[in-house]
Parts: sequence; C-alpha cells; structure tokens
Amino acid sequence: MSKSTMFQVGNYFVRISDSRQSLKLAVWDDTGDKLLSEFVSNDHSGRFWNMVGNRTSDTVVEAVKERIYA
Repeated sequence: MSKSTMFQVGNYFVRISDSRQSLKLAVWDDTGDKLLSEFVSNDHSGRFWNMVGNRTSDTVVEAVKERIYA
C-alpha cells in the first residue's frame, strides 16, 4: 500500500509518494504544469537535488528534504 503527501511551497505543489520500496517526487507549478516526476535518488553527490532545484527552486529542495529526512 502506498502513502503520499501533498503540500505547497511558494508557487509549487509537491507530492511525495512512498510505496515502501521507493519514494517518488512530483512537482507542479501554479498553472498545473508538471515540472518533474522522479524517484528520489540515493545519489549522495547532490546531482539529484541540483536537478530538482534547477527545475523548481532551492526552497522546494529544502522543504522536500525536511519532510523526507525528518
């Protein structure tokens, strides 16, 4: 059974889905356009988070990290 949470960060809407095997991140802008839909990477080099920040904002990255790693 999967569980998901959705929240707003500025002009972005964020959904984190947890299927118990992996986390998936989806982000939409305030017009409803999906900006990304990616599985959360275990890549510790920061490449994944840089990609999320480039497509959205650093504020989104920090908000998602707070929820995932809290």
